[in-house]
Amino acid sequence: MGITGLFKREGGSWLKSILVLVLWILASAKLIQSYGPNFNLALLDSAVQTILIVGGLFLLENVFRFYLPQRSNAWLVIVLPLVMSALALYLGHFGLKQLFSDQTEYLLFLEKSFAVRGAIVLILFSACALLLVIAGRLEDQIKTRQREEMIMKMSKEAELHQLRQQLQPHFLFNSLNSISALIASNPEKAREMIFQLSGFLRGTIRKDEKKWVTVQEEVSYLQLFLDIERVRFGHRLKADFQVEETTQSIKIPQMLLQPLMENAVKHGLYGTMGDVDIQLNIRDVGVYLEMTITNPFDPKAGVSADGLGFGLDAVKRRLYLLFGRHDLLNCGVNQNQFSVVLKIPYVHDPNPHN
Repeated sequence: MGITGLFKREGGSWLKSILVLVLWILASAKLIQSYGPNFNLALLDSAVQTILIVGGLFLLENVFRFYLPQRSNAWLVIVLPLVMSALALYLGHFGLKQLFSDQTEYLLFLEKSFAVRGAIVLILFSACALLLVIAGRLEDQIKTRQREEMIMKMSKEAELHQLRQQLQPHFLFNSLNSISALIASNPEKAREMIFQLSGFLRGTIRKDEKKWVTVQEEVSYLQLFLDIERVRFGHRLKADFQVEETTQSIKIPQMLLQPLMENAVKHGLYGTMGDVDIQLNIRDVGVYLEMTITNPFDPKAGVSADGLGFGLDAVKRRLYLLFGRHDLLNCGVNQNQFSVVLKIPYVHDPNPHN
């Protein structure tokens, strides 16, 4: 708290500040009295010097508040306290000599104590200047850090928004291509798919402002997505969802599983003539919510076993932006089964107003 903070007009701050000054004046008066002058003279001496010192410190603080010296003019940190202390010292010396011009003994004491007074005042002003500069530097660093954090946060939010906007057209274009293929061969299925796609997109638009949704909402979203895909692939596409009851209300980033499920449908059905069973398992593993998507995998079909693609890359990027970690998404192949394991660390509700 600076000198100006000593005189805030909140509550009893005024009274506390006045009490501190009174105690300082009394203590200084007792110290001066111990060197010879009577208490009345010592009290007036202390009051005059204290008022001048407080006024000088107040002025010094306001100078450094609005103008913080840089390296090129660091000499101001030395010169300003020197000028202020000299001004306060000589004004006090001159004023006291005029007030007590008829007190010969006191005037002699005043002259003898001039050097000591000057040293004390200079130390006070120099220490105050140094503290003000240090506090100003720290405040600038804090503000710079806050600006950097705000810029980084805005950048992350912008990138996350861009990723979400990229994911939706990615699925939309695939669905429109499927509808185009069905129009000639099966108009009824094409019409059914259009209605389901319309419902899917309406749900997407309503969720645009919600960055996090519950597991139950995300699973419902996936089921609607699979309903659309079943119009295209018919009875071949099967899905088995195993979701622990305790995980239903846990919140996860919106549309996090949809690109993974889309990837499973695409690569599970690629080059496969029979039925394709896609499994989703969501369970609580202690400090994480673990979500596993498994689909059949045929290495002879020409699909890369690393599972890399736009959907997986986008999910990995989102996880890094949200949690700052690269180890939350893992892919693997086990006996013609391709699995994607996604872990979400438990966090507090990120959208308390949703």
